[in-house]
Amino acid sequence: MVTAEIENRRLKIPSASKYEIDENGFVYRCGKRLLLQNRCGRWFAQVYKDDNTRWSFDSEKLAGTLFNNGNEELTSEDILGSLGARIIPDYPHYAVTMYGAIYCIKPPKRGPNAGTMYLVRETLKQGVPHVNLTYNDGARHFLPVDRVTDMVWA
Repeated sequence: MVTAEIENRRLKIPSASKYEIDENGFVYRCGKRLLLQNRCGRWFAQVYKDDNTRWSFDSEKLAGTLFNNGNEELTSEDILGSLGARIIPDYPHYAVTMYGAIYCIKPPKRGPNAGTMYLVRETLKQGVPHVNLTYNDGARHFLPVDRVTDMVWA
């Protein structure tokens, strides 16, 4: 019995010309696949850059940016137009839909969501969904989603 290996498209890794990465995030050197390390649920590869310094990176994230796997970013037209969200009066950085989805429409300059509009993550407190919203001056408020939705849609 012969097993077939599917040949994936590979690209050279920027600043590490000896290495290639495929669409799935596997890293290769001289045609051989490198072992990846699992850290906190993410797969990391460790390579040597062209200037001989060691570099550890999230291989799936790099593959997503190099191959642009169709992960289109949200735009304000998408959020305010097609989703029908309205800007929250007290928190102009955020918009809420009628069903309670809260989006950040003015992206932060730092952090994991820097430069992209995103859906704000909810947390449960005593079984009630809450979100952290930030004023213009940087003060954060931990509010129930129902109250935020009623501010705009009531």
